[in-house]
Amino acid sequence: MTRILFASTLLLTAAMPAFAASKCDPRGMPPDAYTGYVTDAQEQLNERGFNAGTADGKPGSRTQAAIRAYQKKAGLPVDGCVSKELVDHLHFAQPKVYGGSKR
Repeated sequence: MTRILFASTLLLTAAMPAFAASKCDPRGMPPDAYTGYVTDAQEQLNERGFNAGTADGKPGSRTQAAIRAYQKKAGLPVDGCVSKELVDHLHFAQPKVYGGSKR
């Protein structure tokens, strides 16, 4: 029975998009919307000195590290994931949170 469950889990995981198999599940968000959130987060993080890399809409390791650094400095729960809440915080939180040498 355990082998069947394990095999089923592997098949389901393989059929899911990469972001759904990770801890950063965009919760049913349309792919274009999620890509827009990622691009916006990358741009905002880069403007604040958190080096998220190229704003390409792909949540790679550099973007995730920049998000974690921002979340830590902003006092948010640290998960490295792009979400509507993260993007809202990047746009609207006062005072703004900066990384690196920016203040």
